[in-house]
Amino acid sequence: MNAKNLFKMCVIGSLGMATLGLTLTFTASPAAAHGERSQEPFLRMRTAQWYDTRWNPQKTAVNDEAMLSGKIHISEDWPRAVVKPNRTFINVGSPSSVFTRLSSKVNGIPMMTSGPMEIGGDYEFVIKLRGRLPGHHHIHPMLAVNGAGPIAGPGGWMDISGNYKDFQNPVKLLVGGTIDTETAGLGAGLFWHGIWGILGFSWIGWFMIRPMFLIRARVLAQEGGDALLNDPVDRYVAYGMLGLVFFIIAIGFFVTDSQYPYTIPLQAGEPKIKATHLQSDLTMKVLNADYDVPGRALRMTILVTNSGEHPLRIGEFTTAGIRFLNKVGVANNMDPTYPPEIMATDGLNLEDESPINPGETREVKLDSRDSLWEVQRLMDLVHDPDQRFGGLVMSWDEAGNRHINSIAGNIIPVFTRATQS
Repeated sequence: MNAKNLFKMCVIGSLGMATLGLTLTFTASPAAAHGERSQEPFLRMRTAQWYDTRWNPQKTAVNDEAMLSGKIHISEDWPRAVVKPNRTFINVGSPSSVFTRLSSKVNGIPMMTSGPMEIGGDYEFVIKLRGRLPGHHHIHPMLAVNGAGPIAGPGGWMDISGNYKDFQNPVKLLVGGTIDTETAGLGAGLFWHGIWGILGFSWIGWFMIRPMFLIRARVLAQEGGDALLNDPVDRYVAYGMLGLVFFIIAIGFFVTDSQYPYTIPLQAGEPKIKATHLQSDLTMKVLNADYDVPGRALRMTILVTNSGEHPLRIGEFTTAGIRFLNKVGVANNMDPTYPPEIMATDGLNLEDESPINPGETREVKLDSRDSLWEVQRLMDLVHDPDQRFGGLVMSWDEAGNRHINSIAGNIIPVFTRATQS
């Protein structure tokens, strides 16, 4: 070994030892959520607008049932760059299958398959779950849109206690009897994996004991022709392997058909779910809006008209599952179980907090100011090529009746802090 090669080995060894040392020095913390903050703000603010989301109960045990429910408004200002929600599915975002889904209903209709949703429509979802894996888990409702991917809703923490070994998921069969879907078919799956694995390795092994791949390739490249590929022994082995594969498939089909004579194929139909619509005596139009980058605040001027019979007070602005409330919203819609990390109880300010009287038209200045804009990475909307925002404004009358308006508009980023004159 010459000095040059020895020097290379020393350098490579030193780099390897340094890498190993850094690996032992720094520890990687487990992921706490699902990267929903990395989704573009226009996706989270202007597609699915979530509200009234509940995780009930927040503490459960293995085999116990839980419920994920809420409402979703399909924004009228659906982004042009996103595929329309012609085929959608309400799903659950979780760190692996920590829950088993027992049923899904949207507006009271079972939603076992994907279906269309109406832009501007409202949908109430109820997903029944069963605890499976113990732990402290971050759970989201998600709207999966064909061609656009999953759109994450607000995330809340749910605790599952107990032991995974105790988990069971019994299902009654149409022909009678009960099976545990957690273990049903496990033996057959392992058997067929083993069969095809043995055949695959045997096929590769046969050619490994013959003239090697690289040797054949080198000879073919140098001499040309396909003499090495015309070995009759290889052909007999190939025909035998092909016949064996078809024989195993046929035997497997007839055995399975005799064991399970009644089967239901995967359903290809789609549910026809009628949308509801937001109810409000207020009409709102965004006149202008800007995002104060240093102050981490979305400031809006909205033209509001009360066409009802009762005075109304604005109490909440919610977008991307993040709630900005004032004292009116806290008094009327404060859910103590809603995740505090995505709720600002003093995050909404109005220049004029007086009620909007019947028949009155007023310019309302809203200021939703909180660090959540930065923490949840919604401030990245200033970098979007389509600088628009969307959300829901909630108002209440004196009797506590809620009125909801969906708003959207252009937004101008402001990078300098406003000074008082």
